[in-house]
Amino acid sequence: MLLPLSYVGRTTHRVDGEARRIAILEATLRLIVKEGIRGVRHRAVASEADVPLASTTYYFKDIKDLINDALTYFAEKTLWMNNALEEKSFQLLQALADSEQPIGSQAFAANLAQFLCDHVEEQVSHRDDRVLEFAFHEEALRNPELAKAIRALDDGFIATIENFFIQLGRDSAMSDAHQLLAVIRWVEYQSVVKGEFNRAKVDGIIGATIQNILK
Repeated sequence: MLLPLSYVGRTTHRVDGEARRIAILEATLRLIVKEGIRGVRHRAVASEADVPLASTTYYFKDIKDLINDALTYFAEKTLWMNNALEEKSFQLLQALADSEQPIGSQAFAANLAQFLCDHVEEQVSHRDDRVLEFAFHEEALRNPELAKAIRALDDGFIATIENFFIQLGRDSAMSDAHQLLAVIRWVEYQSVVKGEFNRAKVDGIIGATIQNILK
């Protein structure tokens, strides 16, 4: 999956300047985890990053630019996980094809459900990352520019899942992808809010969804 985002704040080619910009973005992400998007203010970020206030306003004159670049930085940091998921999903597809399991069989659905359940458990284990995702999606409801970035990221996720279902020969690959992503995000959200990962419950929800899709 390609990263469709770009930085909008001031950039620099100096090593020390780049290090300070990254420190500001890291501090912004920590603040969002602790206080939400509303906690992102120049003075608060400068304090969290332990840099002069002038540094935050130099790189990010508008607080919305800082939030946008924090999302881009977060997406870059977690891109390897998404790429790994994409690679593993097609390895699974090949393995299931080699085993000659019919796509509509219970064994095929169970293997796919187990793979997705493992993914959700891994996602939930990175709680701060999930909090950041939820916070950025919520803020996108009020911030049109951030909404564009969020849509671009979501389109990338959907395209990856849709391609998986296309490889399965599904005529309804697009709707299958939306349905599956919606369920995955819901069980991730519920797990993070409850502070626990209920393997049996999540496996049952995802398993039933996969079976319904593949019928």
